[in-house]
Amino acid sequence: MSLEALLKPRSIAIIGASDNKARIGGVPLELLVRAGFDRVHAVNPKNETVQGRPAYKDIESVPEAVDLAILAVSAEATLGQLERCHALGIPAALVYASGYAETNEPEGQARQDELVAFAQRSGMKVAGPNCMGNANFTDAIFTTFGQSFQPGEPAGSTALLTQSGNMCATVFRMARRAGVTFSQVINTGNEATVDFSDYLDYLAGDDATTSALCYIEELRDGAKFLAAARKFRAAGKLLAVYKVGASEKGAEATRSHTAALAGDNAAYDAAFARAGVARASELSGLADLAYLHTLGGKIGGSNCAILSISGAAGAILSDALSLAGGDVPSFPQDVQDGLDAQIPGHSMVSNPVDLTGNIVNSNNFLSECIKLALQPDDIDVLLLYLPGAFLTSALDQVEKAAAQSGKAIIVIDTFAMADRERLAAAGIGYFDDFDRAARAICAYGQWKKAGTAIAADTSDTATWPEIAADRSALSETEAKEALARFGVPVVEDRLVTDAGQVREAAEAVGFPLVLKLVSPDVAHKTEYGLIKLGLTTAEAVEEGYADVMAKAQALPGVHIEGVTLEPMLTGGVEILAGVTRDPVFGWMLTVGLGGVWTELMKDACHALLPVDAQGAEAMLRSLKGFRLLDGYRGAPKADVPAAARAIAALGQAVLAGGDMLREVEVNPLLVLPEGRGAVAVDALVLLNGQTENGHD
Repeated sequence: MSLEALLKPRSIAIIGASDNKARIGGVPLELLVRAGFDRVHAVNPKNETVQGRPAYKDIESVPEAVDLAILAVSAEATLGQLERCHALGIPAALVYASGYAETNEPEGQARQDELVAFAQRSGMKVAGPNCMGNANFTDAIFTTFGQSFQPGEPAGSTALLTQSGNMCATVFRMARRAGVTFSQVINTGNEATVDFSDYLDYLAGDDATTSALCYIEELRDGAKFLAAARKFRAAGKLLAVYKVGASEKGAEATRSHTAALAGDNAAYDAAFARAGVARASELSGLADLAYLHTLGGKIGGSNCAILSISGAAGAILSDALSLAGGDVPSFPQDVQDGLDAQIPGHSMVSNPVDLTGNIVNSNNFLSECIKLALQPDDIDVLLLYLPGAFLTSALDQVEKAAAQSGKAIIVIDTFAMADRERLAAAGIGYFDDFDRAARAICAYGQWKKAGTAIAADTSDTATWPEIAADRSALSETEAKEALARFGVPVVEDRLVTDAGQVREAAEAVGFPLVLKLVSPDVAHKTEYGLIKLGLTTAEAVEEGYADVMAKAQALPGVHIEGVTLEPMLTGGVEILAGVTRDPVFGWMLTVGLGGVWTELMKDACHALLPVDAQGAEAMLRSLKGFRLLDGYRGAPKADVPAAARAIAALGQAVLAGGDMLREVEVNPLLVLPEGRGAVAVDALVLLNGQTENGHD
C-alpha cells in the first residue's frame, strides 16, 4: 500500500481550517506555513481569508488538485466531505474527528463501518479517524494538530509510530531529551482503513528512516506486522516496540493447561522474537533503544565490561545487567594481570573492575585500562562509572580510548553533569541511571545478536483422519492415533469397552499399568478421579474399571467410549507441548514442565509455528526447569533430542490440520533417559466444531 500521499503530500487542503492558530483546524495550517510549505489551501465557507491566506468556500473551489485532504470537521460531516474529495480524485485523507469505534457505542461503530465501506469502495487512503496527524521532519510537512512537533526541529533517521496521540507526544519528548532526532512521527488513530502495519511497511522502505519506535496497544493483522518487521530486520533497521498490557489477564477456566500459559503477552513476545523486534520493558526504553542505535555499529551484544570508581556501583551494575538478561564475563588471566599492573594499589580486576579512589590523584592509566577491558572477544560493551567531576577530569582519557576501539563505550554519570555534546561527538554513549542503562543495553544487545529464525519444513508428511464436522474434540485414543501419523511417538494402549474384556486386556498390556477414561468430553481426567495409576493385578484393574465408569456415568452429557489400559512408564521427565491459535498471530507453540507442575510453576516458552527440532530443543533449553532434563542431582540425562523431534512433529500435525483444529496438547510428553526416546502419554485435540460441554 503506497502511503506517499498521506505521509509525503505535495499539496494539501485543510477542510475546516481555522483562523485561530490554537484550534484543531488552525494548528496544521500555521505549522505548514511556518515550515515553508506553500501548497496548502484553507477551506472555510465562513471566511474569505484564514490566517492571512485565501480561504475557499468548499473543496471544489480549491484551485489545484491536492494529494491530501485534512478533515478538521465533525464526525457527522466527515463522510460527506470524503465523498466530495473522492469525486475530485483526491487520493488520500486524514480524519481528526472522534466519535467512532473508540466510543464503544453502536452509533460510533456504525459510523466507522460506513467509513471503512467508503474507503473500500473509493480506494482512498483514509488515515484515522480519531488521530492527531503526522509530522514529516525530513520534508518539513506537518499535518498534525499536536503542538509538540514544531518546524525547526532537526530531522533525523528515527520514526515514531504510535496508537495513542498522547503517547506519541510523550515518547517524542523523551527521545528528544535523549538526543534522538526524527524522520517521521505518525499517530494511527482508530486505523479504520490504514492500519499500523501498513505504516510500518512504508517505513521499512523509507530511505530516510533507519529505526522505528512503536507504541502498540493492539495489532489487527499479525501476519502483516511480521512481514513488515522482517523487512526492517533484512534492511538492518531497528524496530523497537513498547506493547502496553504486558501483565497477564486473570486466569480463566480453560480446557487445557496450554491455554492457561499462552496469554496475550506470550503471543506478542513470541511474535517479536520470531521477527527480530526489540521489546522495550518500559516507555522510556523506546527512547533509549533509539539512542543506542546511533552507536549500534559498535554494539555487538550484551556482554559487558564494567570499570567503576566504586566497588558498590560495579556490583549494582552487575546485578542490573544480570536481571535484564545480560552478562558480565570474567576477564582472562592475562587481561587481569594487565589491569592489575595499571591500577595503583590493590583492586578487583576480574570484572567488574574497581578503579579505586586513586583516580583522584591520577587518571593517566584509564585509557589503557579501557583498552584492556575491551580486548576479550566475548566483551561487547564497556560501561564506565565516573560521576560528575571524575568524568570531567578523565574525559580526555576516555576519548582517547574511544578513538582506538571499535566497540562501544558508555559512561554512566549519576550526577548528570556530563558534557553530552562532547561525548556524542566522540561516539561515546551516556546514561545517568544504572538500571535504565542496563535494561537498554541488554535489550539492544539481544536484538543485535538475534539471528534469523530457522524455517521448519512445512511440507505435508501425513494427513489427518476424516472427522465429522460437528465434533468439538477427539478422545484421547483418537488424538494419539492422529498425532502418531505425523511422527509423534505415543504410548501403546488397549481400548476396553466392556467389563468382560478388562482382565484379558490387562494381562496383554502387562503390569503395572494405568487405566484412564476415554471420552472426547473430559480433558482433565485427574480432577474427576478418572485415572487409576500403578495397578498391579487383574482384580485391581477390574475394580478400577468399575469405579471410573461409575464416576463418568455420573457426569451429565459425557460421551463414554470406554477405558484405555497403558503400561505404567517409570523414569524420565514429564513436559508439556501444546499449540493454541492466537487471534492475531496464529498458531503458537508452548513448551513447559509437564504433569501437575505446568500451571503451578508457570515455567514455559512460546514460539510461533513453524518450529523445527533445532528450535524446539532451544525452547526446552530456555526453561528454568531444563536442569530436570539435564541430569539434575545425579539423575540420568533425558533424551532431549528425541523430545525436540516429537515437539516439531506436533507442530507439523497442527499446521497440517489447519482450520479444522482449535487447540492441540500433549501433556505429559514423557522424556525418557538418553537413547530411549520420548513418548506422548496423553493427548488433547480440540476441534472447531460445536462448543465443548465444559467438563475439564
